[in-house]
Amino acid sequence: MIECRNLVLGYKHKPISKPFNLTLPNNKWFGIIGENGCGKSTFMKTILGNLKPVAGELQIFGKKPGNSNNSIAYIPQEREINTSEYTSGLTLIELSYNGWHFGIPFLNSNTKKKALDLLDLVGATKYMHRPFTTLSGGQKKRIYLAQALINQPKLLLLDEPLADLDPEAKQHFIEALNKIHKQHELTLLIISHDMHQIAMDLDGYIHFKHTQVHFCQELPCIREGAYVGI
Repeated sequence: MIECRNLVLGYKHKPISKPFNLTLPNNKWFGIIGENGCGKSTFMKTILGNLKPVAGELQIFGKKPGNSNNSIAYIPQEREINTSEYTSGLTLIELSYNGWHFGIPFLNSNTKKKALDLLDLVGATKYMHRPFTTLSGGQKKRIYLAQALINQPKLLLLDEPLADLDPEAKQHFIEALNKIHKQHELTLLIISHDMHQIAMDLDGYIHFKHTQVHFCQELPCIREGAYVGI
């Protein structure tokens, strides 16, 4: 569960939001919406513990940000990974597993099966042995999705995961998210300017409007706010 009590978001003690209260239950899928620069990505970074709130309290699964990162996976809008030109998508996922012994990843048969199951879940089995650097943008994002799930997080944050994908790749990625939502006990928070494509699947929205933040379940509230992405 995510709980915000009189939370004020900002950078270096400079607030960008008014105080807000918010309670998000577990195992739901929420969209984060609002105009560019209103604080959506700042909210995610605050959840991760990368930014400190200007004021108020934030708890994730009963802990302060930074103390619960093992329960959180994050797929940023842009990502650079330094890998060998021969590193496959499967290897990238296996190397992300948190089980380490004597400085090397401990990959038993169960871990390898988990990686294969996740690749199947996100629809990336066909190209899992291909060099990651040769994959298309949509294929890479599905590998990232499996990579994010390998350590069984309770919360998955996605910042513009549909950006720069063609219509077919978007549809495949949305189908993968739906499968994850149905098969895993996982809370998803997603920022997207293509929110209309997943609106029917969401359990509600965290709406950033100017400096105010509130929760809403009905699209008329969002349309009334003239949000361009819905």
